[in-house]
Amino acid sequence: MLEFIDQLETFLPGYMLIFARISGLLTSLPILSSPLINRKTKVIMAVLFTSIIAPGFTAQFPAVTSLLQLVILISVEFLVGLTIGFGTLVIFESFNMIGSFMGRQMGLFMARSINPMTRQQSNVIGPLMTLILIVYFMITNSHYLFIRTIFENFEIIPLGMASFPAAQGRTIIATGSTAYQIAIKFAGPTMIFLLLIQIATAFSVRVMPQMNVMFVMLPLRIGCGLFALMTSLNIFQLIFDSFYNQIFNYLNTTILHLRGA
Repeated sequence: MLEFIDQLETFLPGYMLIFARISGLLTSLPILSSPLINRKTKVIMAVLFTSIIAPGFTAQFPAVTSLLQLVILISVEFLVGLTIGFGTLVIFESFNMIGSFMGRQMGLFMARSINPMTRQQSNVIGPLMTLILIVYFMITNSHYLFIRTIFENFEIIPLGMASFPAAQGRTIIATGSTAYQIAIKFAGPTMIFLLLIQIATAFSVRVMPQMNVMFVMLPLRIGCGLFALMTSLNIFQLIFDSFYNQIFNYLNTTILHLRGA
């Protein structure tokens, strides 16, 4: 009995640290952090991953001598997991921005729906683009990258040894800029096409002042926008490799920064 208590005091803090980091990852990684997955399921997933990962890293468990030290280490490990997944979530949000840009130009900015990914009101095109991305991400098995990250980051970043250099802050800022660039590049052709439609309609109104511009313009913009949206999906595969590489590069860079490299 006493041996069991001694082992419990030795291994329980390490299990708690691994659980804290995995909880941070499940809070921030795309798809896995979706509100569609309820909290109980996420807790079960975190416990399951912890039970699988922890036995292989018992040699890394730091010596914990006080409750305050344990609380600090748990907070740090949770922040490590949160930081690793945060940039990937920002890149995923670029497709929500794509839908917002397209919807605004199509005249659907006031048409709002509940986004199942965020449980907030958003443009109707934004959730559609996000769902298309998730489906494509799953059918190409790209989500295995996130599962590998959950398991392999412990090999690179030992427990209790993470650091948060200033370079990591710059990486997160650069990731936000990258997400905006992805949104502009993908939505740009559709926005320009709809802008040309508006210009052509404006010239038509000058030629035919009796034309009801509001009656003609709104369905025309929506119809042309849907056509441009379907056309743009044909080039989705071409930009997906670049999108995937951005996620991979962020994960690789962040893990190296947190390691102190």
